[in-house]
Amino acid sequence: MFRHYKKLFLTLVALCSVFVLASCSQDQSSSQNAAQTEAPKVETIDGDWELVDAVDALSDSIGAYPLNALNFARLLDSVKDFKMDLKIENNTATIKYDYNIENFSNAFYKFSQSAKGKTEEEFKKALYDSHEEFSGDFKKYKVSMNKDTGVFSYEATGSIDQDAKTMTFEEGITVTNSFFFPLSENNLSPTTYYYELKDDMLYITIDGKSKRDNLPVHYELHFKRKGSTTQKEPVPIEGKWQAIDFRSAIERSLAYKDFKNNDSAFKHIYPEAWKDIKPTLNITDTTVEFDYTVSLADGFGMFYDYLKQLDASKLTQTKDEYIKNQFTKLSSNLQAGAKDFPNTTYEFDNDNATIHSVLKNGKLDTTNQTIVFPEAINIVDLVIMSIAPANKETTYKYSIDGDILTLTIEQSDAKNNVNTIISAKFKKVAE
Repeated sequence: MFRHYKKLFLTLVALCSVFVLASCSQDQSSSQNAAQTEAPKVETIDGDWELVDAVDALSDSIGAYPLNALNFARLLDSVKDFKMDLKIENNTATIKYDYNIENFSNAFYKFSQSAKGKTEEEFKKALYDSHEEFSGDFKKYKVSMNKDTGVFSYEATGSIDQDAKTMTFEEGITVTNSFFFPLSENNLSPTTYYYELKDDMLYITIDGKSKRDNLPVHYELHFKRKGSTTQKEPVPIEGKWQAIDFRSAIERSLAYKDFKNNDSAFKHIYPEAWKDIKPTLNITDTTVEFDYTVSLADGFGMFYDYLKQLDASKLTQTKDEYIKNQFTKLSSNLQAGAKDFPNTTYEFDNDNATIHSVLKNGKLDTTNQTIVFPEAINIVDLVIMSIAPANKETTYKYSIDGDILTLTIEQSDAKNNVNTIISAKFKKVAE
C-alpha cells in the first residue's frame, strides 16, 4: 500500500515538474515576445512626406522682404492651399509640387508696380511669361511653367548627410518665383538645411542673416509622414497648456500689425529675440488665462545693433543705456494704458528688463470649441493675435489632437477685402 502511494506521489511530482518547466518555458517565451514588442522603434526619415503648416512656411519667406501688411495678407491668403511632397530614399531628398499660380496672380495684381497700365489679364500673361523664363534658370532641377493651365511644376533633388542631419539642395528650395528659402541674394544658390525628426514629424530649418540689411532670418518647413494617423484621442482640456514654437504666431502677428506700413526690422528682430518664449493657457472649468514672461533685453539689444549699422553717429547711448531707457519707456506706456486693458496685469522687473503678464477672464465654450477673451491675446501690446484693436473682445477657435491644442483666429477685413489667419500650438503640461 505504501509503495502504491509512493509511486502515485512520485508520479504527481514528475507531472508537477513537467507543468512547472512548461510554465517557465511559456513565461520565458512570453517575456521574450514582450521584449520584442516593447523594443524601441527605429526612427528613419526614409519614406513619403507632405508639407503641413504651409501658411507658416510661406509667411516665413515673404515676411523676410519689405512688404506692407496688407500686401503680405493678400499674398498669403492666395497661397493658403499650397501643397508640397517630399520623398526620401537612399540619402536623397526629392521635393515636388505642381501649383496653379492664378490666385497668386490675382492678389499680386492689386499692388504690383508692374501691374500699372495693364489689365488683369495682361498682367497675368506677363507673370506667366516671367515664370516660364524663371523655370529656365534652373540647371539641376526639373522645373517648368504651363502657361495654358497656369501650373508651375517643380522637382528638386538634394543630398542628405544623416550624421550631420543636413539636407543640401544645389539650387536651394523655392516656391514659384516668389517664395525663396535660401539666405543669399542669389535665390538659386546651393543651400544646406538642418533637419530634425520628432514625433514622426520632419522639421527642415535654416537660420542666418539677410544679405540686404543683416537682419535675422529663419525659415522652417514642417512635413508629416504620409499615411500616418492624423487624429489622436484628445486629452481633457482642463489644465495647463504650454506654447510650442510660438515663433510662427509672433511672425504672423507682426507681419499683419499695420496694413498701411511695413517695418521689416520688427518682423525680423522680435521673432528671433522671442523665439523661446513659452506662454501658457491655464484652463479651470470654463475660465481661461493667458500667462507669459518675456525678456526685452535681447530685442532692444538687437534693435540697438540694427540702428548702429544704419547710422552709428545718431546713437548717443551705450547699449545698456538704450535697453534700460527703452524698457522704462515701454513700462510707462503699458501702465498708462492699463485703463484700456482692465483684464490684463503686468509685473515689471526693471533690473532684468522682463515683464510678467496675465490676461484674465477668458471663457471656454466646449460646445462651439471656442475661447473668448475680453481682450486679444498679445505680448506687451506689440505682438497681437488679431488684426482688430487689442482691447476688444476676441474669439479664438481651438482643436485638440492628442495632447496638442491649436488656437486659431481667422478674420476678414472688409475695408481692404482681405482675410487673415493666425494660429498657435500648445502642449498639455503634466499635472
